[in-house]
Amino acid sequence: MQKYLSYSFFMLMLFAPAAYSQLTNSQVKAKIHLEEIEGNVKITGTAENLTDIVQSLSYKLSVIRKNKINSNQSNNAQEGLFTLDPNETKKLSSTQINVGKDDEIIVMLLFYDSDKKLVGKDRIVIGEEKKKDEGLIPADGFELSGIVTDDTKTKAGKDFYDLYFFKYSDLKINSKKIVIITEELSFARNTKITISIDANPFYEFLVNPDEEFLSLVAEEAVNVTSAYLKNLEKQSRYLTQY
Repeated sequence: MQKYLSYSFFMLMLFAPAAYSQLTNSQVKAKIHLEEIEGNVKITGTAENLTDIVQSLSYKLSVIRKNKINSNQSNNAQEGLFTLDPNETKKLSSTQINVGKDDEIIVMLLFYDSDKKLVGKDRIVIGEEKKKDEGLIPADGFELSGIVTDDTKTKAGKDFYDLYFFKYSDLKINSKKIVIITEELSFARNTKITISIDANPFYEFLVNPDEEFLSLVAEEAVNVTSAYLKNLEKQSRYLTQY
């Protein structure tokens, strides 16, 4: 297979020193609220400014529905820009969903600063397989695990995301890092997909709608992601020791 990734770029990113990420929810707190309305669940994302300065950020409220029987998955997201006055709390976005008995629904609210660094997060799982007799399970103080977010724009981009996520899940990658897949316009009306973690891109390619191409590049991208995550884990252990 032709290598669609620039390996010199990847190797540079892979073995660069690990960056210290900004603590989330330390300046702006993300919070998801659930409300049952006529058999449906209303989801509202809110932001609270914990500082005495104006905050300008972007948000993404994702609803990821997984079928516990056949593992089918859908991903819907709302996103936008917002500002918060000092110590202000604001509702950002709301949506309503119905929850089937075989559904597991992950709701994520993520905040990013102007440098696309993750600065706020919250997550709730509805219908999760659980040991305790619980209903709607809030996960305050959670650590995100095995999450891949979809910010693609075209059908080919969405097809790539689906192929990538299937292969990612098949490898049972369960990292606490959030893998972000974005698609943006490139030259000659083409689009480019970039895969990043902690706002650090490590894989990118120009989109081709050919199904075989997307399958091959998805497989390669997942393998590169796995190697990148393992290297981050190794660096983290090294920094902990020293």
